[in-house]
Amino acid sequence: MLTTSINSWKYLLISIFGLSASLSYAQEDALKITRKELIHQAIENSHSLKIKRNEVSASQLDRQRALYTYIPKVGVKAGYAHLLNDLTISRDISTEKNSLLHGLEQSKQQSLSNLMNSGMPPEMIAIGTPLIEGVYNNVSGMVNQVPNNASITLEDNNLWFYDAYVEMVIFSGLQAPTYAKAAASKAEAQMAMVEKEEHQLIIEVLDYYDKIAVVNQSLKVLEESQKRLDKQKEFGVKAKEVGLATEYDLNKIRIAEKDIKAKRIELESSKQLVIQKLHQLTGIEKSTLAQINPSLDLWMVDDKEINLQNRAELKALGSSIEALEYKHKAEQYGALPKAKAFAHVIQGGSNLTNVDPVPFVGVGVQWEIFDGLQRKREVQKSALQVESMKEKRAYAEELISLEFEKKKMEWEVSTQLVTVAEEKVEDAKEGLRIKAEEVKNGLADIPELLKEISDYEMLQLDYIQKIASQRHEAVAFLDAMGALTIEHIQN
Repeated sequence: MLTTSINSWKYLLISIFGLSASLSYAQEDALKITRKELIHQAIENSHSLKIKRNEVSASQLDRQRALYTYIPKVGVKAGYAHLLNDLTISRDISTEKNSLLHGLEQSKQQSLSNLMNSGMPPEMIAIGTPLIEGVYNNVSGMVNQVPNNASITLEDNNLWFYDAYVEMVIFSGLQAPTYAKAAASKAEAQMAMVEKEEHQLIIEVLDYYDKIAVVNQSLKVLEESQKRLDKQKEFGVKAKEVGLATEYDLNKIRIAEKDIKAKRIELESSKQLVIQKLHQLTGIEKSTLAQINPSLDLWMVDDKEINLQNRAELKALGSSIEALEYKHKAEQYGALPKAKAFAHVIQGGSNLTNVDPVPFVGVGVQWEIFDGLQRKREVQKSALQVESMKEKRAYAEELISLEFEKKKMEWEVSTQLVTVAEEKVEDAKEGLRIKAEEVKNGLADIPELLKEISDYEMLQLDYIQKIASQRHEAVAFLDAMGALTIEHIQN
């Protein structure tokens, strides 16, 4: 039994040490997590940003695809056919036959002339003349027997062929490089919108991170209020013994304690939701996030860094205008001719016939002189798209300028409200001190002091919320002035 008890204690101590070590490591990890680190993790973990970056990569591939127009294309075409009937080839050869007969007649006359001028005896000429005429007449008769429509039947039912080729565009009418530039500008516009979403994510992460600070500092305020109530409870018990306090006063203290307990429950629940959201945004373990204890200080902004043209929306619209302008130029270049160089090797055959490979090279030119006004309509349409996008940018500049002034005013107001809230806390603290002295001297009762404690607590919580609100407005102001970057984040 003693051995069992000792072993149980060993296991318990080991578990306690292991738990302490785990908590220590978690706390160390939490201390390493700054606001900037949390934002980096959120950006890396964002599914939406990954999708948008893939869209940017797709546009960059479109640019490469346009430039690939000039890369040679190599391929092979092949075919096979089975003829259901024999293949008959017919041709009218009457012209060739008449030409041949005419040639035979001329040749006969030339032969007879040569015989007459040969100086041979008359007897030999008399014998040779009918011989020459007979030969030529027989040949001409044979030619006349040939039909004017000659035909040949091929009993080759299985035909095949292949064509190995190399083709390369040597002039695309300037469309390929122009479309490539349009795709590059489109990718830049998409990247600007990725930057815009990153800014929204930064603001969201900072808000949740600051909410942890709000909860932690609010819990400290409740702890201080609880300590004050403990002192008042101790004072009330003693005062009741001497008749300076009643059970009603003690009951009020107990009710105030329940209020603090309820607020603590709400704050802890809110903190768990914030941690869950940060876990979803960053992928960091909730146990690590629970150990974070960030500070909550005023965020001062240097408005000298104003650069409204650096706003992601304006950069996206500017790149979109460039993309549409390049597209408009490419539509206009459609009127130019296009040229292509090619090389082919063709070979075919059948059951009984084989054609030797026929290689050839050449250059082809395509020039669509009139396309039924289709190109003109596309050019007009793209010109309207450019003008519309320019109007959108002009309108966006007006809205962004107005938003900048609004965010600047909201940040200035929120900063002033923090100062006012801090002054109210100081006044309430002094009022609480005075009221506590009055209660000790019998000049005020405990319920009055409890109200002062509650008011002081409320103003402290409001002060914490005002700082968090001021920090939110500071980040929004940085975004509005085009200066929001991770480097600007204050820890």
